[in-house]
Amino acid sequence: MLRIETIEKRIDNRQVLSGVSFEVEPGQIVGLLGRNGTGKTTMLRTIVGIYNPDSGKVTLDGIDVHAKPEVKRDLVFIPDAPTALEGYKLGECGRMFARIYPNFDMDFFQDTLKQFGLAEGQKVRKLSKGMKMLFSTTLGLATRARYILLDEPTNGVDVIAKKQLLALIMEALTPESSIVISTHMLHELDRIADKIVLLRDGKTDEQWTLEQLQQQVRKLQIVFTNGASAQLLDQPCVHVLQQIGPVHTVLMESEELYSLLSDNNKLLIDELPLTLEDWFMWKSGGDGDAA
Repeated sequence: MLRIETIEKRIDNRQVLSGVSFEVEPGQIVGLLGRNGTGKTTMLRTIVGIYNPDSGKVTLDGIDVHAKPEVKRDLVFIPDAPTALEGYKLGECGRMFARIYPNFDMDFFQDTLKQFGLAEGQKVRKLSKGMKMLFSTTLGLATRARYILLDEPTNGVDVIAKKQLLALIMEALTPESSIVISTHMLHELDRIADKIVLLRDGKTDEQWTLEQLQQQVRKLQIVFTNGASAQLLDQPCVHVLQQIGPVHTVLMESEELYSLLSDNNKLLIDELPLTLEDWFMWKSGGDGDAA
């Protein structure tokens, strides 16, 4: 198990991480969410040892990653832009990573490059941003490291390639491996993530599995009729996503309030599919729309 324990980190006299804690179990895809500047990339870089924490620790099966550098072979971090590889050819990158990661899957690497229409002789710097992301994610998955950390892997990738990339990520997951994805593409995590970790102000704000989220939060469309008062929704357990006249689209965390509203014959209530984007807008402080 990968365990992150109360990590704190300052960069350029700014407190970026302020006690982040979460766990990644084998076989999980974990989504790391947060607004820009909340420390997602810094957290990933600290996990793999690019940054040393000011306090706290990262352990892999109980071994401190920063105290035992050899453990880092079980971890790989793929940034949102492969600038360090710009001067290399694609094939050179594969051979270089194969020397670092003992389980590197060269067949997977070469076959996937062909699948995306990439040649080993191409220079990384000649690729479009989207193709760079396809290449670097393929490179990371090919390491067969136990913990693969991807920073915005679908950023700049077109719709067709994005579907292929998400399929690759799913196929790369094994019962012994885990993938951590930092992204703002929340609709993608809806399909593939097992667990969500929300960072806010450099701290772990909330952690959920998708199953827990769906059990505890409802998305409702409520129509107030016959003079019913919308003040019923003015409670901390309710977040109004949208209001158009008497029609309110809300998120609700209270079963008691839901039962109360359901018994009110002046209300028309429909339950809607809950998405991560809905939940993220609420928990990250985003405002709903009113008209």
